[in-house]
Amino acid sequence: MPSPTYIVTTSQKADAVLREEAELWAARLGVPFVPRRARSIPDVCGVAGVEAALTITHLRVGLVMADGSDEYFFHPNMARMRLHNMDSGKGEPMITAMGLGPGDSVLDGTLGRAADAMVAARAVGPDGLVVGYEADPLVAALTIHGLATYQIDGRGLQDAMRRVQARHGDCEEILPTLATDSFDVVYFDPFFEHTIEQSQAMASLRRLGQHRELSPDVFVEAARVARRCVVIKQRKAGPYNAHPDVIRVVGGGGSRIEYVVLGDPFN
Repeated sequence: MPSPTYIVTTSQKADAVLREEAELWAARLGVPFVPRRARSIPDVCGVAGVEAALTITHLRVGLVMADGSDEYFFHPNMARMRLHNMDSGKGEPMITAMGLGPGDSVLDGTLGRAADAMVAARAVGPDGLVVGYEADPLVAALTIHGLATYQIDGRGLQDAMRRVQARHGDCEEILPTLATDSFDVVYFDPFFEHTIEQSQAMASLRRLGQHRELSPDVFVEAARVARRCVVIKQRKAGPYNAHPDVIRVVGGGGSRIEYVVLGDPFN
């Protein structure tokens, strides 16, 4: 599924500061800036011949589809509830699968909106390290911006958010450049064929993200880079259970997702 074509614009009553910010976004992403004036998003997109508009407002930055069907913007999604569960002693299956503790390091190869990376950053604390790569340039730009600017109270989520080092890059290209045993855990959350979370946020993300399957070479490189293990998120009883290097599968009670843990064949 190719990502929609888009331009950058502003809210209808944009001031000079907002317009300058929009022009910077356009230059950063290599797409045209189109002044909004008094036009609707469908009108602006129609004139430009694109499917969507990255709209810069004082409230947020979001990709608005020309047909009005969707908007994608940064949001911590379920991260806040997951931190609440951790604080309440209910556990967090992803953290259990990774075996994370303070000071550990995690490489997230499929960053997306970074909800998993935020939870990992909370688990490893200020002395740990969470680095995430997102292959889609627009998703990466919005996530990098959101992690640096989004304001939220409680649960230490904002502190964890700020500690995630988000970068644009394809894990298939990045992993071979990394040193052996340079992270404790390498993590992947590939797109499922059918989404589990039925939220509008996930539907929006599916329209933008990279949908190809991860190649076997990715997991070989991930095992080399990971000191401890490689963890893959999947639907319950999904395809990665058959991977030859599986050492355990961690589920969350009645949850429809689970985490497949691969051991390191290089150790």
